[in-house]
Amino acid sequence: MKKIKPKKTKTPKIKTVNNKKNSSSSESNTQAKSQQAQESKEDQEMGPQVPQMHQVLVEMVGEKNAEDVEKYTASVVQKFGRYIKSIAVWGSSKTKKTISKKTKVHDIDIAIIVDDTDVRRMTRAQLKDKLFQRLLEMGHPISPLIHPQPYLLTEFWQYVMDGNPVLYNVLRDGILIFDTGFFLPMQMLMKMGNIKPSKECIDKHIFVAEELLKLVGNTMLTKLTYDMEQSVVSSAQSVLMELGYRPPAPNEIPGFVEDVLVKEMKLVSEEYIGLARFVIKLYKDIEHKDKKDISGKELEEMKSSAEKFVKKMREILQKLRKEKGESFLYESVEKKLEMEKKRKVSRPTDVDLSREDPHTKADKIHEELGNR
Repeated sequence: MKKIKPKKTKTPKIKTVNNKKNSSSSESNTQAKSQQAQESKEDQEMGPQVPQMHQVLVEMVGEKNAEDVEKYTASVVQKFGRYIKSIAVWGSSKTKKTISKKTKVHDIDIAIIVDDTDVRRMTRAQLKDKLFQRLLEMGHPISPLIHPQPYLLTEFWQYVMDGNPVLYNVLRDGILIFDTGFFLPMQMLMKMGNIKPSKECIDKHIFVAEELLKLVGNTMLTKLTYDMEQSVVSSAQSVLMELGYRPPAPNEIPGFVEDVLVKEMKLVSEEYIGLARFVIKLYKDIEHKDKKDISGKELEEMKSSAEKFVKKMREILQKLRKEKGESFLYESVEKKLEMEKKRKVSRPTDVDLSREDPHTKADKIHEELGNR
């Protein structure tokens, strides 16, 4: 019978670490800690942390206003609960560097992002209107400076997809007061350059810019030509009514001038038929889009024609009243002119402070004459 020899157990070798390796390990640990500290610092710079925002808020809007904002935020969160995704201060109050005694905060814009994903009983436009009213009512008792601006969650995401400028302003300038993990990541994405405007958004903005300029041109053109056309129509109607005729429609004015004032009464020459026809036709062409643009020369010619026509109608009316032994101006008009003279302030520059804006005055005249 063979004897079983016991297995020899190998004693583990203990590796000795020399001072050089210890020093290297210590240096690597120091570098790791330094790197972690640097990353932590970068993380803090990339996005605001809510607990640290109180002091920033104080620097931006002042101690009292900061307390009001925090109080308002607490009341909104308590009222709407889980529907509030984020609340941030932005706008003019954020862009001020610091608050000093000379700096006055006119308003505090507060962006409030509200979850609307389960809305069923009303449209999102109706929801936003109701939210704004309710948030405004809650803010005014706390501070009249609070100006809430609600954004629906779906609306905000649409802004993200489009790269809307409003989104950039909110994310860039926003001081986070309350967040459920929605606003801060979006802010970080924007700062990293990962939120970019779409081609559709870029095209839309240039299209809107061009359309606004067209709108300005069309509005000015229509307004100016309408006012001049109405001056011709109103002055002719005034004379014709004085002669006992009904006030004709604008397109009937040239015919009445020809039949009554030229042929029958012989009060004006045939030139005034052409003046009335030119001014009225030019406006109608613009109104019906038959003429989409007008030159400065045509506009000046229209103005001079209208002025000449109105001046002649005034002279005729004054002559007719004088022949009847009646006053040219109505008594009410005379009283109004007298009151305006009393309100007039005498200055070296002879400025009449009671004078109305020309557009406002024209609108009032149109209201008095009625729609034609």
